[in-house]
Amino acid sequence: MNLVSEATSSEHIKVSVNDDGVAVLQLDRLEKRNAFSQSMIEAMVAALDYLDKRSDIRAVIVAGGKDGPFCAGMDLKELIEISTAAAHQRQFLKDLTDAFARFTKPTIAAVIGFALGGGCEIALACDMIYAADDASFGLPEMKIGTIPGAGGTQRLARALGKHKAMEFILTGDSATGAEFERLGVVNKVFPKDRVFAEAMKLATRIAAMSAPVVAAGKQAVLTVENNHLDAGMVHEKALYYSTFSMADCKEGLSAFLEKRPPKFEHH
Repeated sequence: MNLVSEATSSEHIKVSVNDDGVAVLQLDRLEKRNAFSQSMIEAMVAALDYLDKRSDIRAVIVAGGKDGPFCAGMDLKELIEISTAAAHQRQFLKDLTDAFARFTKPTIAAVIGFALGGGCEIALACDMIYAADDASFGLPEMKIGTIPGAGGTQRLARALGKHKAMEFILTGDSATGAEFERLGVVNKVFPKDRVFAEAMKLATRIAAMSAPVVAAGKQAVLTVENNHLDAGMVHEKALYYSTFSMADCKEGLSAFLEKRPPKFEHH
């Protein structure tokens, strides 16, 4: 199966396609554990828009490193510089969540290693998740003084129900791929050396179906998930941005970057 690198690849987002109609969108900033910078977000948005316009591409795999990680979330050195006002003005992360929301083709997250914070949210934004049995999923934002802001509160609650989602979000605890499969968040788990190959098999099967019929099927399922989701996403981002003005958020981010426990003062 021939994967050919495409001209749309940027420094930290690689795009490849094969002759079966499958594209791979790979996060490639391993020196930063695939943490998202703003330029990386923009490259991912551009890549998604490019792939959606190509009629020969009928399914997309979103992947991280070959041996992990998938993604560590936002680059906290950039996040600590964003104020509430600036986040509202920029509509921070809305370009990324909107790009997934309007993407018409099936997406499969192939998760090896950890998918934390925004990385977990990207996996949740995909239509299906194949993962290593020992992969680590989590939304640890509470531990650094903020909340998930790329759909995590909304999508995890829809996947798990209120009570389990509340526990994960308010504690920042992680779960393995095997546990998330048991809870119905992950479709299937495999040993990590099989995850990508199995995701490719699934993507190839789907790409062999009628593209317009697959698009209709995806939209029909999303009609259920997206009922009131847009309103929830808007509210989540407003709450997320509001934490940027809190002293505890600045303390949490600083403590993480300085590799020390945070000293929250509850304001």
